[in-house]
Amino acid sequence: VRCAVRDDIDRAAGLAAGLRHLGSVLGLLAQAPEAFLRGGSGSEVSDGEIDNLIRQRNEARDTRNWGEADRIRDRLQELGIVLEDGAGGTSWRRV
Repeated sequence: VRCAVRDDIDRAAGLAAGLRHLGSVLGLLAQAPEAFLRGGSGSEVSDGEIDNLIRQRNEARDTRNWGEADRIRDRLQELGIVLEDGAGGTSWRRV
């Protein structure tokens, strides 16, 4: 006699495998979540350029150059980049 919990786990694993297969057929679920949220190829600005602008913005903030920090933030926003400032630093994602 099989345990009901084990049956649920086996069923969930089977459903997950089916979802991954259908996703691959449709071209979905192929990227890691972080890569998907940051956007893929075809963007007009590279990840490195974004990271450089964020570094410049953080330096402007450190020196209390709020106008420059705002200008860089606005430029990133124009490029479709959303900044998220937190205790661990600044992260970003494409919209």
